[in-house]
Amino acid sequence: MLSATVKALIVVFLVSTHKTLPFAYFFRFYYHVFRRFFLTKYSYNANNKRNTFGFNSPKDCFKWVTLSSRVSPLEIDMYLHKSNSTYFLDLDIARTKLVTEVMQKLFWNYVDNVHGEFKGKGMANIPYAPIASVMCSFKRELKPLQAFDIKSQIFSWDSKWLFVLSKFVTKGDKLHAIAITKYVFKKNGRQTMKPIEMMQEIGLVDDEVLEQVKKNYELVKHLASSEDLERISHQL
Repeated sequence: MLSATVKALIVVFLVSTHKTLPFAYFFRFYYHVFRRFFLTKYSYNANNKRNTFGFNSPKDCFKWVTLSSRVSPLEIDMYLHKSNSTYFLDLDIARTKLVTEVMQKLFWNYVDNVHGEFKGKGMANIPYAPIASVMCSFKRELKPLQAFDIKSQIFSWDSKWLFVLSKFVTKGDKLHAIAITKYVFKKNGRQTMKPIEMMQEIGLVDDEVLEQVKKNYELVKHLASSEDLERISHQL
């Protein structure tokens, strides 16, 4: 029989490594999908179809959404800090939380077929958002069991791409890593949705927002095209 001490150590280990246990990514991802989308239908309707996470006017467009986490022992690399590769898994979860909160009204509009462009109502109408690319810059290491936040926001867009900014920070807003993700939203199979139309539909656009989007785009426009990378790949 295992002693109480050994059992306690096993429990501590499992809790501290919950992010890296088998199927952990699956449960972390769908936890946010279900909690922030599927479980919000009643509150969304009761709130007269206003975003229940506070994204209801242009002043909310660039609001940060925070995911809190901690460095798991199984995320540690040979240098005894959080492995670079594990940042991308955490980014997936943080962006899922952001998108399901910001786009709540858009997604429910499609489920309810408010524009009449589908055969009927249903979850199959929901747009999907594949990631085109992620650029991450690492600034400071994160140590074993160190607590950190991932703060994400809508940053900019063009005629096709939506850019999300995410930053890994610790107490005092100390920056450890910063990432830009390029999204494209699709509906009806392969039909690309224009970000400006999406953001207008959920009420997050005015002249001031568009001016800031234009300024931000200057910082990420080099990510809008992958032609140079594709050209390099053909030369190899």
